[in-house]
Amino acid sequence: MKKVLSLLVAMIVLTSVAMAEVETRGFEIGLFSPVQVGSREANVDGFRLSTIWTVNQDVKGFDWTWIASKTEGSFDGFKLGGIYNQVDKGGKIYQLGGFVNNYKGEVKVGQVFSAINIAEKAEGFRVFSFVNYAQEMDGVDIGTINYAGKMEGFQFGLFNYAKELNGYQIGLINYAGNSSIFPVLPIFNMAR
Repeated sequence: MKKVLSLLVAMIVLTSVAMAEVETRGFEIGLFSPVQVGSREANVDGFRLSTIWTVNQDVKGFDWTWIASKTEGSFDGFKLGGIYNQVDKGGKIYQLGGFVNNYKGEVKVGQVFSAINIAEKAEGFRVFSFVNYAQEMDGVDIGTINYAGKMEGFQFGLFNYAKELNGYQIGLINYAGNSSIFPVLPIFNMAR
C-alpha cells in the first residue's frame, strides 16, 4: 500500500511540475479554442492564425485574426484584422484593421483603420478610427469620436472628450474638463 501511495504522490508531483512549464510554439493555428494546434496555456513566438476564436498566453510576432482572438498575457508584435481582439496584460501592438480592439494594462500602440479601440492605458497613435477610448492616452487620437479620461497629446475628430487634457483638440465639439479657455468649444480647445 505504501508503494502505491508513494507512486501516486510521485505521479502527482511530476504532473504538476510538467504542467508548470509553459509551452512556447513557433506558430499557432486555431479554429476555435480548444480546437487549435497548441493549448490555450501555450505562448506563441512567431505566427498565429485565428480563424474563429483562438486563445493563448503571451504572443510575440504576427497575429492574423479572421473573427476573434484573445491573448491572456501580453502581446508584442503586429496584428492584422479581426472582428474582436483582446489583450489582457498590455504590450507593444502595431495593428492594421480590426473592428473591436480591447487592450487592458499598459500598451504602446500604433493602430490604423480600426473601428473601436478600447485601452486602459495607451501610448502612441490610433488613427482613422471610428471610436478611440482610453482611460489614459499619451499620444495622438484621430477618429470620429475620441474619449479619454486623461489625455496627453492631440485629439482630432468630430467629437473629442478629455476629462483632463494636457494638449490640444480639433473637432466639431471639443470638451476638456480642465480647459484653459472654456470646457466646451467648437473647432479648437486646449489645456495645460
